[in-house]
Parts: sequence; structure tokens; C-alpha cells
Amino acid sequence: MDYKFCYKKKLHIQVVLKSLSKQLTPILLKSSTKENVIRVAENFWNKWNFPNCVGAIDGKHIQIFAPGKSDSLFYNYKNYFSIVLLAIVDAICKFISVDIGSYDKEGDSGIFNKFIIAENIRTEDYFPSPGKLPNSNEILPYVHIGDWAFRLDRHMLRPYLRIEARKDYQKTIFNYRLSWARRTTENSFGILSQVFRVFYMPISLKTETVDHLLLSACCLHNLLRDRYLENTDNNYYNFYVNELPLSRNMTPLTRTGGYANFEGFVIRDKFKSFFNSPLGAVEWQNHQAQLTDTQ
Repeated sequence: MDYKFCYKKKLHIQVVLKSLSKQLTPILLKSSTKENVIRVAENFWNKWNFPNCVGAIDGKHIQIFAPGKSDSLFYNYKNYFSIVLLAIVDAICKFISVDIGSYDKEGDSGIFNKFIIAENIRTEDYFPSPGKLPNSNEILPYVHIGDWAFRLDRHMLRPYLRIEARKDYQKTIFNYRLSWARRTTENSFGILSQVFRVFYMPISLKTETVDHLLLSACCLHNLLRDRYLENTDNNYYNFYVNELPLSRNMTPLTRTGGYANFEGFVIRDKFKSFFNSPLGAVEWQNHQAQLTDTQ
């Protein structure tokens, strides 16, 4: 084997990926304005029947080969090395914002606290003023939606615990509606991996280069997603449910660890009431929730 050739090839890959991520990010992963945020919320209601939602959030382990001199920083509880990709996704399965490279032992909620937009969210610079729910005079804050790993507060909704939902059918309905809208994250990660097949195997690059690879892939994902949505007759960039799942090369993060505050409980209960009222209910929710509850 010509090791000199292999070294030069990897060096070229590093340069290309770094350049791609630097040039594409300002164009395809722009910082959100309040007008864009409101547009995202409108799309979530129209496409996924979830109001005042400005993004779904989730994360994945991206498996890598053991990096040099890493000690155990990138070694996760599933007994392999990985880098974390945490993403906020809109209603049309595009990435709004991504966080790449955090050590995976931190878990979803811990990583989110270091997210680029986390400071804006804490100061509420990111969110528009609370808005009316559709067909209603109820005014509620704009929110992100996530799983049990994320904090429950004024701007983050997560499901009720299963034991609670089994005892209260209205909570079951809320969980189903939240889960329905959160399909956007799984679809986005699914599309990303189905097109960029590098995610079907452990990645053999330096961790810094993997960061640039992930960022470039997310940018190109948004570009291709736009092209698909402009021409719906072209199905070359959509999610295919029959595709084989990813084994362990792109796997979920831990599902525990998020805290909650009192305001979060109150706001979640108001969303629950809306979903169970004539103003916010959809005709299929009871049947689907019953199916989910029996599984």
C-alpha cells in the first residue's frame, strides 16, 4: 500500500470538507429571523397539526474509528467511539440549526445547554412574542418539541411520562400529537443517511474533519431538500420508509436527564387541553392514539 498516497488523499478530503462547510453554512444554515421562525410555526400547524412549534430537536451518535490520543472523550456508553450530531429541524425536514462534535457522554439535554442558539433561547431573543393558537383566543409561547431527555420549560415541550399517559387519555392524545410532529427529526436523519451513505459505516477521519463532513452534509441536505420541494414530481430526495434502518452507525442519544420547571408543566397542560378540544382536535387522533396505546 502506498501510505504516502493515502495520506495525501486524506489531506485533500480535509481541505475540501473544511472549505465546503465554511462556504455553505452562511448560505444554507442561516441564522433564523423572527419572521422565519413564525413561518416555521405555520408550517408545523399546516403539515403536522402542531401549533406554535418552531422546530423539533433530536440528536444522533455518528460512529467513528477511535481517534488518536482521545482517551475516552469520544467513547460512549454503547461501547464505541462516536461524535454527536444534535439538530433542530423544521416542518419540511430541513435543518434549522445543528451542533456537531460534543462529547457523547453529556446526553441530549447537556449538549443542548451548549448549543449555539441556547443563549438566545434563554434570553428569549430567538422567539417571537406569544401567539394565538389556531381557531382559538388562547395565547401561548412558541416552543421547540423534543423527547424525555430535554428540559420541560416555557419554550420546550416533551411528552408526559408513559405511566401518566396510561392513566389519562388526554395526555395520551398530547403524546401522540407530539410524537406525530417529531417525526420530522427521524425523517430528516433518515434522508441524510440514505443519500450520504458514509453514515452507513464507521467514519475513518480525524474528529475535526468529521465535524466538517457532518456540517457539509447537513448543508447539502438543505439544498437538495429545497430542490425536491420545488419539483414534487421528482422523488429523488425524499424519505423511503422501506429502506433498511441504520444499525448502530447513526443511533439515538440517551433518553434521560432533562429537568422541568413549573411554567413548563402549565404550558404543556394548555397544549394538551387544546388538542382535546373541538378547536384543536383532528379527526384521526383518537383512533391512532388508541392504536399507539395498545402497542
